[in-house]
Amino acid sequence: MRIGFYAKGFTLIEVMIALSVVAIGLMATLKAVNEEVSGANLTRNKMIALWVLENKVAEIRLNPLLPNTGINEGQQTLFNQTWQWQTNTTNTANTKIRKVEVSILQPNSKDKKDTLLTQSIYLGDLR
Repeated sequence: MRIGFYAKGFTLIEVMIALSVVAIGLMATLKAVNEEVSGANLTRNKMIALWVLENKVAEIRLNPLLPNTGINEGQQTLFNQTWQWQTNTTNTANTKIRKVEVSILQPNSKDKKDTLLTQSIYLGDLR
C-alpha cells in the first residue's frame, strides 16, 4: 500500500509551531498569575501595616502627657511578621501642640527606606 504525498495529519513543523504558541500563551498566563499574587501580598501587607499604625497612634493618644520630642523606634509582631515602627515627634509654633509622625516599615526590614505607611497626628496639651 502506498501513502500519497498529501497524507492526512500534521507535519513536524506544524506541531512545533503549535507547541511554541501554546508555550508563549502559558508563559503569559504564569506572568499574570505571578503579578496577581504579588499584588495580593502587597495589599495584605498594607492592611496589616495599617492595623499596626492605628495601634501605635491609639497608644500615643491614650498617654495623657505629650510625647517627648525626638525619634522613637520599636517593633510589633502581628500575623507572624515583625513590623518596625518609628515615631518622630517635633514641636510646632504653638508650644502646647506637638506633631507626631508615625511610620511603619516593610515586615522584617532593616532599611529605613522601606517605609510602607506614614501618618502624622497633632497632639495638644489641654492643661
